[in-house]
Amino acid sequence: MSLGPAHAPTKSEVAYQALLRAIRTGELAPGQRVILATLADQLQMSQTPVRDALSLLADQGLVIRRPNHATIIGGQTGERASEVSMLRAMLEPEAAMLAAVRHHPAEVAAIGAACDAMDKALSDGGPSATGDLNTQFHLAVAQASGSPLLTDFVARVWKQMPLEGLTASGRMEQAAEEHRAILTAVAEGDHEAARRLMADHVGHAAAATEQYLSRLADARTLP
Repeated sequence: MSLGPAHAPTKSEVAYQALLRAIRTGELAPGQRVILATLADQLQMSQTPVRDALSLLADQGLVIRRPNHATIIGGQTGERASEVSMLRAMLEPEAAMLAAVRHHPAEVAAIGAACDAMDKALSDGGPSATGDLNTQFHLAVAQASGSPLLTDFVARVWKQMPLEGLTASGRMEQAAEEHRAILTAVAEGDHEAARRLMADHVGHAAAATEQYLSRLADARTLP
């Protein structure tokens, strides 16, 4: 079997990743109307790949296409957050359990590297990178499950997670400690502990997200 060169990202994929990050960081805010031509200028590419990227984001519920051709950035509603939390509770404990059953050294090392990077970001005193690093940890656990399909499902769910909500919830230090406990369980091959610890972790995150969205809603109602 002959293998060709590694796939280089298309312009549509580059545009998608750039817009996805802008949505997750809040640079493109919920409810904001975006204009195709403006986005294309900002990304320094033609409108066609940006249009393709917006179509994919619309399919994922991250942007809303209006009948008058307006495109609106989707918001993280309480209902959507609950759905995301439910899916995480279904998928991620099983991923952690499978990762512990396998406890492949290279994959355990990748989970540990994600923990180390997050600890360093927290010790440096800035939460700006912790949202990305939190995502990196959870995707590393999913990849360690050995199931490409499960990994893909987890990655899709995490695209719905706003990075601002992760860092503004005020629980990143606690989350880092929980990550370490999950890492230990996976490394030791304790699949029941890995499943339980991940289930608890996802539950804590769901509660923090609910509180964060409640604070945002309260702030919007203030005069």
